[in-house]
Amino acid sequence: MKSILNNCFLLIIPILIWNLLFAHKLIEAGYPISTIKVKRLEWLENTLRFAVFIIPLFMKFNVSDIHFLRYLTLYIAGILIYFAAWLMIIYFPESKWSTYKIGLLAPGYTPTIWLIAIGLLGNLKIYIYLSIAFVIIHTLSSYFKLKIANVKD
Repeated sequence: MKSILNNCFLLIIPILIWNLLFAHKLIEAGYPISTIKVKRLEWLENTLRFAVFIIPLFMKFNVSDIHFLRYLTLYIAGILIYFAAWLMIIYFPESKWSTYKIGLLAPGYTPTIWLIAIGLLGNLKIYIYLSIAFVIIHTLSSYFKLKIANVKD
């Protein structure tokens, strides 16, 4: 039972649930990124996404680690910022935040915080590097989609 409770994949579950519950709301709010495809980056983005979401299945965290609470706090702050980025676009689609690239890209770049926290909790540097690569490619892909949709800088 302990091996299940200290599995880093548990930290991915709230993100998966969030995405399942709210992805359609982004589309309803007119989020242009959801309907445009950038084929050149799609394969790399999806491969990195798969790695970043599956690798935590094989990672364990240690609650007695001296930095555990610090890393857990970083994770919680990261998911709250990530959720807020989505909520701004969903509930305030006409705001400056939701009509300019910096705000519309936030769901792409804010995962950096909680992904790094998962890497720190699981004590796996390669996961942090893969996460950063995923966020860069994901944000770049989103940027090109916004450019195609003619969204303001």
